[in-house]
Amino acid sequence: MAGGCRKIRLEKDVDVCTVLLRYAPGGRWPLLLAAVRDEFVDRAWDPPGRHWAGDAAGLIGGRDRVAGGTWLAVDPARPAVAAVLNGVRLPEPAGGVRPSRGGLPLTALTGGELPDLAAYDGVHLLRGGLDRLELWTWDGVAVRHRELAPGHHIVVNDGVDLVGQPLVAHFMPLLVAAGEPDPRPRLPPERAWGDWLRLLAGDGLDPADPRAVIIRREYEGRPYGSTSATLVALGTDAVRYDFAARPGPVGAWHEVRAPSRA
Repeated sequence: MAGGCRKIRLEKDVDVCTVLLRYAPGGRWPLLLAAVRDEFVDRAWDPPGRHWAGDAAGLIGGRDRVAGGTWLAVDPARPAVAAVLNGVRLPEPAGGVRPSRGGLPLTALTGGELPDLAAYDGVHLLRGGLDRLELWTWDGVAVRHRELAPGHHIVVNDGVDLVGQPLVAHFMPLLVAAGEPDPRPRLPPERAWGDWLRLLAGDGLDPADPRAVIIRREYEGRPYGSTSATLVALGTDAVRYDFAARPGPVGAWHEVRAPSRA
């Protein structure tokens, strides 16, 4: 099924399923990101915080309790953001299982050398900062790296800026038309984000609609759907990170502030 995250994954996987981007290097807010994570509703996770040690101790993101990784993380000091979207499901390798893709955003933000993506199931790894926006894709055939140009982009599990994909076709004009937010820290979310909150409310689409960014369904008797949403603004002098644990028309947003390190 097309639109959003429509591939049911192995239990070890985590992902962000739709990412909307406005990239304007040189502006006050060079990178604006809106993301929705789709997952089994009963899969355990922790809300955004500093969950990791070592080189990743300064990163903030939600943590998947099953595999210990994340679907999206922010480095407020750099500043930078990284997210992972699941791609094509590949056959299990002989003699073992593929590693979880949830560790990739942490590696991407800590400056470590990325592992060979061909060892994983299909994946899209996004990393963005003030002057660079990159996407790595492994589709089971080849690993490709590209830099995304300034402008608007939508990444879904099938790829980036797919004109004929229903979700992209519906939301790209809305993304382009969205007003410039004022995501200064400590402003109330509605005042800070304006049209961007309404984008992630779902534009009134039914959760079963192939264009929907907020989805709900069942798979083998288990509820599956949009379990969280994130807004990130990387600025020249500030970083803003907002989170909603129950995205949709009545989603309750709050600003994620960098907690003190233990």
